[in-house]
Order: sequence, then structure tokens, then C-alpha cells
Amino acid sequence: QQRDQREQEMAERLRGLAERVTHMEQEAQGYREHLEEQRQKALIDPLTGLPNRAAWSEHLEREMQAWQAQGGHLLVAMLDLDHFKRINDNYGHLAGDKVLKIVANELRKRLRGRDFIARFGGEEFVLLMPQSNLLSGCQQAEILRAAVEACPFHFKGERVTITLSIGVTALRDGERSDIALKRADEALYRAKHQGRNRVEQG
Repeated sequence: QQRDQREQEMAERLRGLAERVTHMEQEAQGYREHLEEQRQKALIDPLTGLPNRAAWSEHLEREMQAWQAQGGHLLVAMLDLDHFKRINDNYGHLAGDKVLKIVANELRKRLRGRDFIARFGGEEFVLLMPQSNLLSGCQQAEILRAAVEACPFHFKGERVTITLSIGVTALRDGERSDIALKRADEALYRAKHQGRNRVEQG
């Protein structure tokens, strides 16, 4: 009888322990999900809702590895809003924020397949175009440029045209991504220098 009682007590204790372990596992899963949620939030630019620079670095690393393993094409583009300072100066920072949100949405809507766009900082965006040759990449950049130019912005009762300058380049075999980004940036600078609201390749 005593042995039966001891066994029953042990069984109850084991049941209690099993319940506690289950509860702790559920709690741990909740923490893991919360951490992942926070990590994802940390990769989003709060103003535009686009991926931010940290997310860009992560994504670029993955696409670089895929490109090095599979070959083919990989393009990067730098996009910059023209005369953005003028918007902020003439109409205020709220107007500038509105422009960035609308432009980001226009760009996001027109991404193809594996294309990836992020806000790089300020009024600058970066675009990654995997498995896209230079011709189709420049055509895609032209579509984005035209879409932004066609946006109907109105501030203080007047229509304002916002434009985008873009530099596009293809990664070369064995090249580091920062070298390609520098070349895309130089192409963007040329686009600015040659009158803005245009696509240049580097």
C-alpha cells in the first residue's frame, strides 16, 4: 500500500514536471517568435515601409552567394530623388516625408520577381536585380523613372513634378559588391550631371 502510494506520488510529480516543461517550451517559443518579429521590424524603414540598409546588406549577401554559385547576371542600381532639398525647403519636412512614402510605394509596386529595393538613406534608394541583363535592367530602371515623374504631387495648391536619377551597373566576375555599388553611384552622379531625371549605366 505504501509502495502504491509512493508510485502514485511519483507519477503525479512527473505529470507536474511534464506540464511545467510543456509550459516552458511554449513560453520559449513565444519569446523566439517575439525576437524574430523584433528582428524583422529592425530591418524595415519606418517612414517608407521599405527594407532598410541593414536588410539590404543581408539580402545582397544572399543574392551574391546565389550569383557566385549559379552564374548569370546580377545588377545593382542607385536611385536618387532630384532636388529633394528644395521640396523640404519650400514646403517643409512633412511634404518631404509624403514624397518619400509615395515614391517608395510607386517603386515597390513595379518590382519584378526577385527584384529587391531598399531605402539606403535620405532620398536615396538601392535596387538589386538578379538574373537580369544590363539591357533589361536599364529598361526596368526607365519604367521606375517614368512612374515617379508621372506622380501627381500637389503642395500649397501647386503641382510639383518629382523626378529620379538612376545609375545601373552589372556585377563582374569575382567583384566585391561595394565596388559595383561605387560604379552604380558614379553612373548616378553622371545622370545628375547630365540634366537629372535620367538613367545612366556604369
